[in-house]
Amino acid sequence: MRIASKALSLAALLFLSMLSSGCIALSIQREIMESWRDPPVEIDKEVTAGWSEIFDTGVTVDSVIYQNETGILFDETVSKLTINFRVQFPYSTYIEDFIGNDTNELRYVEARLWKPGTRDAGGDPFWEVRVTQDYPLERFEWRTDFIEGTWILEVEARGYGATLPIEELSFHDRFDLYATITKPCVRFPQSHELGECTFLSDLDD
Repeated sequence: MRIASKALSLAALLFLSMLSSGCIALSIQREIMESWRDPPVEIDKEVTAGWSEIFDTGVTVDSVIYQNETGILFDETVSKLTINFRVQFPYSTYIEDFIGNDTNELRYVEARLWKPGTRDAGGDPFWEVRVTQDYPLERFEWRTDFIEGTWILEVEARGYGATLPIEELSFHDRFDLYATITKPCVRFPQSHELGECTFLSDLDD
């Protein structure tokens, strides 16, 4: 049905073009072409920051430290914040039972998310966690009016990892930490490829 409608519009365009000239004809053509365009579509799109780290200490007996941080820009259009967090410390339960709390200094993950300006002012983090044993994948989610500005996601961790001749004895500590914000994005079918869009906050600038 749509193809037939376009065919009729094209015939009308050609007929009017023959009857008109100059700017009038171009204006008519432009109006008809614009009427064929699909309307823009607003969708929710996610922006993710974070890390997956697998520790490898080789033949050394010391644990390896990992530190990192990144900024996440929140604007007035952000509608949701999600944090996915997981830690794998193989044999951690048995080792801690045998050695004691010393393992808390040798194998741990500390993660925090700070609102803009809070860390420098000595305030409390928006979210934080510290683990010294296996921590199954957990999803934290918030839907609220977020403070605009650059939020800071940071992590400090220590871990071991070794690939041994006997594969069953090999082990690697690891963690996964990702923060995701959701914000509206506008897709213009005539100018965007599939999956592409322009954030609504960028259109407002």
